[in-house]
Amino acid sequence: GGMGKTTLAKLVYNDRRVVEFFDLKAWVCVSNEFDLVRITKTILKAIDYETSDHNDLNLLQHKLEERLTRKKFLLVLDDVW
Repeated sequence: GGMGKTTLAKLVYNDRRVVEFFDLKAWVCVSNEFDLVRITKTILKAIDYETSDHNDLNLLQHKLEERLTRKKFLLVLDDVW
C-alpha cells in the first residue's frame, strides 16, 4: 500500500480518452470484506442499472452479462487484498 496506485488508476479512469473509448466504466472498492453480491450490485449501479433489492447472485450476474455483452468496458477493482 501507499504507492499511489489508486491515485494513478483514478487519473486514468477519469481521463477524457478513456471516457470516450469505453462504453461502460465501473469502479469497485473490494476491501477486506469480499462480498460477491455487493460487488456485482456496485458494478451494475455504476453502469446505470437499478438492482433494487435483488440479492440473488445468479440473477445479478445474468443482468451484468446482459449489460456488458458486446460492450467495451473498464472495470477497476480497488483495494484488493
